[in-house]
Amino acid sequence: MKRLIVYILISVGCVASMAQEFKVSVSVSAAQIQGSDKEIYNTIQTALNSFVNDQQWTNYHYEDIEKIEGSITINVKERPTQEDFKGEIYIQLRRPVYGSTYTTTMLNTQEKDFQFKYIEGQNIEFDENNYTSNLLSTVAFYLNYFLALDGDSFAMNGGEKYFQVCQNIVTAAQRSPNQGWKRAEKNINKYWMIENYTNSSYSAIHTVWYKYHRLGLDMLSGENQTEARNNIYLALKDLKEVNDQRSGLICVTQFIEAKSDEIINIYKGAPANEQTDIIAIMKQINPAQSNKYEEISANKAGGL
Repeated sequence: MKRLIVYILISVGCVASMAQEFKVSVSVSAAQIQGSDKEIYNTIQTALNSFVNDQQWTNYHYEDIEKIEGSITINVKERPTQEDFKGEIYIQLRRPVYGSTYTTTMLNTQEKDFQFKYIEGQNIEFDENNYTSNLLSTVAFYLNYFLALDGDSFAMNGGEKYFQVCQNIVTAAQRSPNQGWKRAEKNINKYWMIENYTNSSYSAIHTVWYKYHRLGLDMLSGENQTEARNNIYLALKDLKEVNDQRSGLICVTQFIEAKSDEIINIYKGAPANEQTDIIAIMKQINPAQSNKYEEISANKAGGL
């Protein structure tokens, strides 16, 4: 059983400088909250940054250039009691592209109804198989989701073990009184996020991440740009197959939200036949924004 313990009132100077997996900034703001007790938000922010960036989340050593980049932003809008906080949480994940200075967005999502309890001075304790805190379980879920998507982008099914950790966190959280964990809720929650990636009916989504990134983006700066663009096209054909299984899947929605602008920029400078193919498939996957993909064939300089 993995157990991670972070003490809230730990001195920054006592935190060991270790090569961990993440370069994820965590911020907690409460501009809309009236009152003088603002230090609590700094305390939560410091504790979460330590929890995220000073822990060993995997068995692998990450060089500094390999660390997973992202951000977790909590905007507190209400504080009904001293211990209860309500607001929104915003999540973003980024990945460097091989052979370039370009960073690609992997995830850009939010939860608009995020609630948690926090008592100043408490210990923050996390166990993937035992739900104790909506705050810690949510953050830990997204960190493992980061590891899973990042792993899938570098190797076929490279994120499998981390999707399983996400599944364990979701299972443990079924007794949570907070939204975001249950099957019966709307399908843009953590339950459905991990369901999509562990459901064998949608297994091609893992191939999508590998083809798009390792065989596509990572090759774009080399000599085989045509092959790289073709691999991205093949990845998007796989994405269409996943979408054809069931429309509205969150794994497809999140991919499109992260990648649509990037896809347009990649193919703006491509030959006309490639542009025609990619426009057609993107309109099939994302019909609500069909007009957007016409930008690909516009007379504009493109490319990443």
